[in-house]
Amino acid sequence: MELQNDFLSEGGKLYPLLTSVLQENNVIKNLNRLIMDARAQGMLIVHTPIQFSPDYREMGHSPYGIMKVVKDAGALIRGTWGAEIAPFIDRQESDLVIDGKSSIDAFAGTNLDFVLRAHGITTVALAGQPTNICIESAIRSAYDKDYRVFGITDASATIDLEQYRFSVQNNWSMFSLPATHRKFLDQAAVPRCGSHSQEAVPASCCA
Repeated sequence: MELQNDFLSEGGKLYPLLTSVLQENNVIKNLNRLIMDARAQGMLIVHTPIQFSPDYREMGHSPYGIMKVVKDAGALIRGTWGAEIAPFIDRQESDLVIDGKSSIDAFAGTNLDFVLRAHGITTVALAGQPTNICIESAIRSAYDKDYRVFGITDASATIDLEQYRFSVQNNWSMFSLPATHRKFLDQAAVPRCGSHSQEAVPASCCA
């Protein structure tokens, strides 16, 4: 989720807010390992960038909280470098990109749920940023929609380590199965008990 220049690249307008967690968790390297290995296992890779009009009309007249932070920074404007998926993120033609995300929850106002169900997806692994905002919101929504949800702990970043740790330790565990990217991939590769076809549960990695 939101693997965009304004978050992940030097010169990005929100990059300075996430730098400490990005570096502490080695997030970019882990994201690419997650994406590449998940794709190699046959998982569907789904990118969900967040973008806004130049006048931020999607936010209404008086945005507050995190939306005000984004607007005040002039970040994530559709068609600009900052809103593009970062070039160092592993992205292939087979990956899907969900358009229309302009809210915190990746399921709200997009066709993400439809796309996942159309592909027979029953398990989702969520990674990206911000940990305690967009990732946590999507985790809660996916949980409510009866997906089996993994939150990838070492492939996510937010404004500081304190907020990151609180979200993962106290909130993620209520609505997901928190796991490192390696633990998730190893578990996903194990066939289901009692499965005659020995195929893994259809899974999607949302980044």
